Amino acid sequence: MKTGKLKLGTMVLAAAFALTFTSCKKKGCTDPTATNYNDKAKKDDGTCEFADASTYKIETTTINGVSYEKITGTIKENIALDATKNYMLSGGVFVDAGAVLTIPCGTMIYAADDNTIPFLSILRGSRIMAMGSESCPIVFTTIKSNPQPGDWGGIIVNGYAPINNGVDPIGEGQTGTYGGTNPSDNSGVMQYIRVEYAGKQITADTELNGFSFNGVGNGTTLDHLQAFKCADDGFEFFGGTVNMSYALSYGSGDDSFDFTFGWSGTGNYWRAVQSATEGDRGIEGDNNSSNNAATPFSNPTLSNIELIGRGSAAATSGAKFREGTKATVSNIVIEGFSKGFDIQHDQTLTNVVNGSFKLTGGTANVDVTTPLKFTANTSGASLETDAQNSGNVIVDGSGVSASTWISGTWFKNL
Repeated sequence: MKTGKLKLGTMVLAAAFALTFTSCKKKGCTDPTATNYNDKAKKDDGTCEFADASTYKIETTTINGVSYEKITGTIKENIALDATKNYMLSGGVFVDAGAVLTIPCGTMIYAADDNTIPFLSILRGSRIMAMGSESCPIVFTTIKSNPQPGDWGGIIVNGYAPINNGVDPIGEGQTGTYGGTNPSDNSGVMQYIRVEYAGKQITADTELNGFSFNGVGNGTTLDHLQAFKCADDGFEFFGGTVNMSYALSYGSGDDSFDFTFGWSGTGNYWRAVQSATEGDRGIEGDNNSSNNAATPFSNPTLSNIELIGRGSAAATSGAKFREGTKATVSNIVIEGFSKGFDIQHDQTLTNVVNGSFKLTGGTANVDVTTPLKFTANTSGASLETDAQNSGNVIVDGSGVSASTWISGTWFKNL
């Protein structure tokens, strides 16, 4: 009888503990696309609210005595912002197909601090016309008084250009469908824009970037862009053909520049500077991790690149090319990384051997202990030797700094 009572008591205690443990879980809206998303909630309580997908709102609100025009929802008509006003993004703000969002020089756009994940997503078939200038940039930042990397989601542009990761994939964080068959697709113009403190982490495996270009076509204009202290990558290309010149990635928490899924545009005059404590690679270039031979191959043309790392003790690579990418790279300077040029995987090395991956004018100095390394995965040392002896990757110190173009007040230094 005593034993039976003990078992019964234990069961009651266990049930009470389970009930208490469950009730201690913080409840709230756990859907990051909701306007009332609560990033501290562990259990969804069914209270999620969503912006009306058929419309958008711009409402005047005052925070700490400052007036803001708060934007929510999906923009389905042509609108032009007013540079004399402050704007604030609350939740995911989308520009729908057929609509044009015009942002004049000098416009300040803030990410709300309201338990949502603010971001701006340009959907396929829409356009952003954001043309700042050297003395009159467009700035996206956080409204928080103590800004930190990852305070919001950044800018996402989706296009109809070719990709190699399937049909109509959805961008990270449910930020839009992308990809198609039009290499000349036009998503608009982005010039002299600074994105600060973006790269919000949505789940353990999903983070947004400063700028994300998903299947964007080469009819789009991208130049003079800066990602400043973004928690994940500064710039990432998911396929597409878009070209980007004069780009700065300063203080990015992960990679400064990243491409994958068949990106075949050009990158000219890029500069990365890591912070003293954050940052992985200067460039991470992939084709497709699931199928290194997926077509269309990533095959960008990169030139006049400068990558400044945070020291060899961080044990990271200045430029890592892997997973089957092709590329034509010239005049690239790397310093402050333990490895300079790190080229990995059989398909990538095969591309080196057959000349569809070429690098000339490479310089790796200042703390770089391994200027160039080839690493095969299955074919072994013979492929590594063939790549080394091909003469298609030349790291000879002939690359020179190409940062004299950086001037004006449109960018921030760390």
